[in-house]
Amino acid sequence: MGIITEYSKYWLIVIAIASFGLTYYFYKDQHWINAFSKKLKVTLFSLRFIGLFFCLLLLLGLFLESIQYRDEKPLLITIIDNSSSMKNYSDSSKLKSSISNFKNNVSESVKNKMELVNYTIGERFNSADKFNFTEKESHLSLAFDELSSLYYNRNIGAIVLVSDGNYTKGTHPRYTAQNIPFAPIYTIGIGDTLDKKDQSISNITANEFAFLNSKFPVEVEIASSKLIGKSTTAILTNNGKKIASKPVQLSNESIQKIRFEINATEIGMQQYSVVLAPLKEEYTTKNNQQTIYIEILDNRNKILLLAGAPHPDVTALKSVLEKDENIQAEVAYANDFKKSIASYDLIIWHEPGINFNSKINSEIETNNKSVFYFIGNSTPNSIIQQLNLGFTTPNTNSSDEAQAAVASATTLFELSENTTKKIPYLPPVSVRFGDIFIPSFYQTILYQKIGGIVKKDPLLFLGEVNSRKTGVFYGEGIWKWKLHEYSETKNNATFNELFQKVYTYLLVKQNTSALRILLPKKITKGSNTEVKAEFYNSSMQAITTPLINFEIINSKQKKNKFQFSVTNSHYQLSLGTLSPGSYNWTASASHGGKNYIKKGTLFVEDIEMEKQFIKSDYSTLRAISAQSKGKFFTLSNSNKIIEELSKRKDIATVSFEEKEALSILDYILPLILICLVFGAEWFIKKWNGQY
Repeated sequence: MGIITEYSKYWLIVIAIASFGLTYYFYKDQHWINAFSKKLKVTLFSLRFIGLFFCLLLLLGLFLESIQYRDEKPLLITIIDNSSSMKNYSDSSKLKSSISNFKNNVSESVKNKMELVNYTIGERFNSADKFNFTEKESHLSLAFDELSSLYYNRNIGAIVLVSDGNYTKGTHPRYTAQNIPFAPIYTIGIGDTLDKKDQSISNITANEFAFLNSKFPVEVEIASSKLIGKSTTAILTNNGKKIASKPVQLSNESIQKIRFEINATEIGMQQYSVVLAPLKEEYTTKNNQQTIYIEILDNRNKILLLAGAPHPDVTALKSVLEKDENIQAEVAYANDFKKSIASYDLIIWHEPGINFNSKINSEIETNNKSVFYFIGNSTPNSIIQQLNLGFTTPNTNSSDEAQAAVASATTLFELSENTTKKIPYLPPVSVRFGDIFIPSFYQTILYQKIGGIVKKDPLLFLGEVNSRKTGVFYGEGIWKWKLHEYSETKNNATFNELFQKVYTYLLVKQNTSALRILLPKKITKGSNTEVKAEFYNSSMQAITTPLINFEIINSKQKKNKFQFSVTNSHYQLSLGTLSPGSYNWTASASHGGKNYIKKGTLFVEDIEMEKQFIKSDYSTLRAISAQSKGKFFTLSNSNKIIEELSKRKDIATVSFEEKEALSILDYILPLILICLVFGAEWFIKKWNGQY
């Protein structure tokens, strides 16, 4: 324990001089003291000096600092993959007991040396000792994200992940595992990697929207193993009615693609299913079917692709627009453009800083048009400020090369798993050097990534600026993405999907109705269906006084009626888990003598990606272990992890120094000492006939 203060130690000299001066001033005119002996005079003078010294010393804000040491055992964190794909293998009947035995053996061996913590991962990350392999998704990357946050700066000895290596959500888990740099990760592989006789629909690719009386493609990827020469049939249905079929000759190619051209004949959300005719030899038929939902619209959008000057990015963007028959795309240059902006549904403005046209900018704001800006190195800050986009950029002409990293938290739209995986490997684009700060009304879709570091600076972000939808791509060189993808895959599926999703978001008109219902058009089977509602008065202020009723009808015409409850400034309703199928819903409210009604359609998709896995992905598990200096084991030899833990010298108890500082005024002892000093002085005077 020691004494500390925020003031310099030289103040002690000042306090001593002041105390001596005050004591001398007090006693110099006290003639009665001359009658005392020299020893008594010194005693009284000293007591008065000590008392004043301690009183003034308290003004320095003294603190008593105590130091304690706390020992923290290393943590052994076990994560069990609780997704249903863990039961897809031949040894699944004994899986639960085998994992439990492993956990018990580890606990018995290291309980005195390590602190044990258990979690499960599936759709969510849970702190639990029990597992049942029933969750419908595998979000392995979430587990490492959560651990890096929960145990930041803690003594993590080791992490054990028990999984089949397959994941259906999030990024590759080895990327988020890098956020826990000093802990070895031991992985235990469940199942096997042997190819089995099987056929499955691995993916269906189609646009989320199509337009009435047009044709649109649906591309189906069929995976097969050990069924060379066998024949099957792919059957396409629309809302349960067969509309097309194609024979498929299974070959030695792991993935075969077939394509259906579909006529859009009905408006609204349409269900399309592709089913493979079953074969006697196949391992399972649970993965023979997939369903997608496509919304058929009855209008055609007009898009202006406005460029400051010719650029290969403009050509790349135009190629995406031309693939959609229901988009009328027009390319123009800013210095030559004379038409009215009012007739366009969306403006894509590439490098507005080149030949900037202030008239076009004014018309965009006047007509409240959605705009997608491509801001590269040729657009100066002065022009960005005139665009009124609300974000700040570095005032520099320097540039940098950055790749893209997909943001995990966006709610504006979802990219396919294939696209999410491919985007981080696209070549870098040129971005302006320095930090860029965007306000909260934007959502980041892509972040900048330099080397292996994902920066906080956005590359692509979307939002609403002054009540109009706005998108910004902060860089140039996307033509390289298109070229690279084609050279690798002979198609531009990733490039097209990304920008088609952006166009679609920007084209959807803003909702200005008083009654607003926030409910997705598609949800996955097993998900809890949450509905939010908002009601706005004539001043567009959110209010919660009207009652909002909700009615939902399934395909068998069975009705269920609900009423929203109020939560803060909005309404909330939980429908629970709904069975797969289509539902029509109606929301109604009354306010100010007017009735408000909203209607819509909800589809519950019967998709379980976990059923698609018939073999384990040990490569994912090996990659996680290798980068963290851990090791991979199968379940049969998982007890070797105990030996590995005992060999490691870096897994040890850590002693932490904890300091605590308390003000000396919090203690009564200094005050008692001061009182005793002045009391002793008074008593000596009194005893010797003074006062």
